[in-house]
Amino acid sequence: MSALEHADLPLTTRRSAVRMLPPPPQTRTWPRSAFPLMILALLAIGMVGHLALQTRIQEQGFEIGALQTQAGQLSARQSVLQAMLDQQATPQQLAYAASQAGMVANPYSTFVNLATGQIVGLAKPVTGTEVPIISAAAAPAGTIPAHVAAEAASAQAGPEPTQDLA
Repeated sequence: MSALEHADLPLTTRRSAVRMLPPPPQTRTWPRSAFPLMILALLAIGMVGHLALQTRIQEQGFEIGALQTQAGQLSARQSVLQAMLDQQATPQQLAYAASQAGMVANPYSTFVNLATGQIVGLAKPVTGTEVPIISAAAAPAGTIPAHVAAEAASAQAGPEPTQDLA
């Protein structure tokens, strides 16, 4: 039968040249529950990462606090030691230390001219009996106060031991 003859036949008797094929078999590479599980896994990994990051930041905050405390203690120790040094460098304290070492004041002034390098004046050794009024044999009036000495003793012991956070 030709195509023209086929067109003249009624629809019920006409044979269809186009046939419907069965649907292709559905093959799934991923099960339906894989996508939600993947999203949950990514969410869990993100939360664990965030928790680890927050924990590390908090540990570093504690380290900073401990180091700031240590810096404050060292600053206090430095100021106590500087006060002790200033106390020891006073003229009265130096005169006392010189007399304890057996030195006596020299009433014969001699100077060195720094521009020319010449000695101006008569250099004479002293025996210690020239001017008995100039003497620093007694303890100086400005001894170290008790609170400065106590702070110095605690400062020499060092700062409090801190816990190693590293």
